[in-house]
Amino acid sequence: MHQTAINWKGIGFGLALAVFAAYQQLKLPPVLPILIESYGFGRTLAGGFISVYALLGLLLSLRLGTIMQRRGMTALLGIAFSMFAFAATVMMVWPQDGWLFLAARALEGIAFAILAIAGPAICTANAGLRGLAVAAALIATWIPVGALIANLLTAALVDWAGWRSLWAIGIAATGAMALWTAYIRRDPTVNLGEPDGRAPAATLPRMDGIRWRAMALAAGLFTLWSVQMFAYLTWLPDYLVQNYGYSPRVAAMLFMVPVAVLTAFNLVAIPILRAGVPVAILLACAVGIQSSFWLLLPWLDALSAAIGGLFIYAAAAGVAPTCLFAMPGTIFGVDRAGGRAFGALMTGRNLGVLCGPLLTGALVEIIGGWESVPLVLGIVGGCTFLGALLLHTRLRHIEA
Repeated sequence: MHQTAINWKGIGFGLALAVFAAYQQLKLPPVLPILIESYGFGRTLAGGFISVYALLGLLLSLRLGTIMQRRGMTALLGIAFSMFAFAATVMMVWPQDGWLFLAARALEGIAFAILAIAGPAICTANAGLRGLAVAAALIATWIPVGALIANLLTAALVDWAGWRSLWAIGIAATGAMALWTAYIRRDPTVNLGEPDGRAPAATLPRMDGIRWRAMALAAGLFTLWSVQMFAYLTWLPDYLVQNYGYSPRVAAMLFMVPVAVLTAFNLVAIPILRAGVPVAILLACAVGIQSSFWLLLPWLDALSAAIGGLFIYAAAAGVAPTCLFAMPGTIFGVDRAGGRAFGALMTGRNLGVLCGPLLTGALVEIIGGWESVPLVLGIVGGCTFLGALLLHTRLRHIEA
């Protein structure tokens, strides 16, 4: 029998896993200017501190998703928590060694890959047949909420407690999530997908025919969207410091404005989707607005650029991930959109996260400025727009 009601305990736990993972990834960008100045890291290496998460996710997500689908998630969650705690300790003790810092971030990246699949999959599994839009919208808040938490803590703590305070909080949060996991796995009402390996293979999500092609296209769109979005999320604090002379604390506070708008518009997508707007059409509209902003940015004055960047772009950037996280449930159905489907989606996302910060950092280093970045990101966004229209046609065939 299919679950019809939303299980809020399960959705809350899945969302917490995802937000926790996002904080671990995004605690770094607000203090990147401090690390670059204190330890002499180059910007390409610094971009790698973010992109290494995506590299490991790209290599491991499909395999991890299959393991979760067949054997359950809780054992892998325990491994992830151990990795986060160990890696944070290494970075706090030996921050001056850039390559060791990168290796520790890579270990965190493996843990992140686990939670980035488990969190959305648990949310979707507990959404019920009528709750897909709600679950997708809440899942989509994981990155901006994680970024908001990291930037709030940066503004509140870093000036007097140092950058290590963010890592210490991460270790404490790791312990809290481990305890919550031990508690909730005893609750029979929460669907943790435990375990699927004893079920016949036919019960696993079948990535066959047009559904697999649609899922692959959705993953590709997540790649393109993530390239420009994570370039924005990673480098905006450094851009504000370098171009406008703000302190890292002020830059972190300014950064919170578009992230807050983005988070709100993750949820605005719920009534739009429930009203019957096709999910891929809504995605096309959102990425079209983002692309237009990048292409127009060089011709905007400072005030127009600020308003556009803080509100219009951020609003569209909030709607897009809600649509993307709804794709596994839309393509396979809520009851079959498990680890394998989300593993495919997160593979696409991780490829974009890998390329976006590195591409932007390399462009700035090679050219010596930020002038070429908007054009490149605008072209990437235009390709995403066209792909979303193509995905709409694929989804119409599935629904038929």
